[in-house]
Amino acid sequence: MKREQARRLLDRISVLRNPCDLDLLLFFVRHPRALLTSDQIAAYIGYDVKRIGDSLDRLLDAKLLTRSQNPAHAARMYVFSVPGPNGGWLPSLVEFLSTREGRLAMHEALAARPRDAGEPDDRRERDRFDRAG
Repeated sequence: MKREQARRLLDRISVLRNPCDLDLLLFFVRHPRALLTSDQIAAYIGYDVKRIGDSLDRLLDAKLLTRSQNPAHAARMYVFSVPGPNGGWLPSLVEFLSTREGRLAMHEALAARPRDAGEPDDRRERDRFDRAG
């Protein structure tokens, strides 16, 4: 049942392609305004900097994040913007992910999706996620 719910949610949220995208989105849900470097974000959520960069680009392209930079500082200001009226699909996603079963089902559903060419296998991230519980 949870797996089917996860799949249906992902069908509504086409921007999420892998666990890093999901974890980064949740990071910005919790921290909607953040002044950070990519290295700091990578350290906070546990992915390598390249994966974070790819996921940041995906969220920026989807207009879920805006980013500004001060030339005198390496950190950038990220601002999360809620999609659609009343948050669109975001409240449903956050509620679904509020339980361990929901988080596991979502990670499984993401892993079952076809990957883009060149996108790495997410087994290590799933293993890390399973251990974190």
